[in-house]
Amino acid sequence: MKTARLQSDGVKGSIPPADFYRAELPAMPPPRGGGWRDGGLCCFHDDKTAGSFRVNLETGAFCCFSCGSKGADIIAFIQQRDGLSFPEALKKLADDWGVE
Repeated sequence: MKTARLQSDGVKGSIPPADFYRAELPAMPPPRGGGWRDGGLCCFHDDKTAGSFRVNLETGAFCCFSCGSKGADIIAFIQQRDGLSFPEALKKLADDWGVE
């Protein structure tokens, strides 16, 4: 039996960043358009001030201007939030989003 190897581009290409962040950040204000948007409260520290956590709905990048957490895509977000390695985060995304 041959096991398929997960490819990061395939997983990221199957999960639109706007859909991902709407599911993962339920307190995020409704997005209007693409690009950088308010992501709501930062999930990487005890954030009490909205507006410092930003997400890019086109690339999946994220940045918190309060605690400094940042990453280039949704895989990096899962890695940091859940404390996972790159392969573990890739597998979690694929499993959670039904990507083969």
